[in-house]
Amino acid sequence: MHQDDALQDPGFLDRVTISGQHLETGDALRTHVVESLAKMSAKYFNGTEDIRVVFAKGSSSQAFSCHIRVHPTKGQVFDGRGDDPSNIYRSFAVALEHVDKQLRRQKRQLREDKHATPAKYDFLNAQT
Repeated sequence: MHQDDALQDPGFLDRVTISGQHLETGDALRTHVVESLAKMSAKYFNGTEDIRVVFAKGSSSQAFSCHIRVHPTKGQVFDGRGDDPSNIYRSFAVALEHVDKQLRRQKRQLREDKHATPAKYDFLNAQT
């Protein structure tokens, strides 16, 4: 699945939830998040994931945080968290980096595994 295919898939946007705690998520931020997640989805999945992104702003400080939770298949969860003192986009980039690293390691581990399992086929069927 290519990035553009993920964005054209009407179900993709239904599987992505973006919310904010103590702040509003504007259209520019939502667009950036959806495009970045579509790129990641096309790289690692075959369209069977549920992705939740939560942005938060500390009440006592001006720091931004982002938490990303990805459910690629049943029974698998990947979490990433990013913090930045002044830039909400950077907090998202750090969280996405953490999730991307976990997914890359999982995909490599499944690729090197000699036994065939259903989870392996779900995870490896994405076009890279």
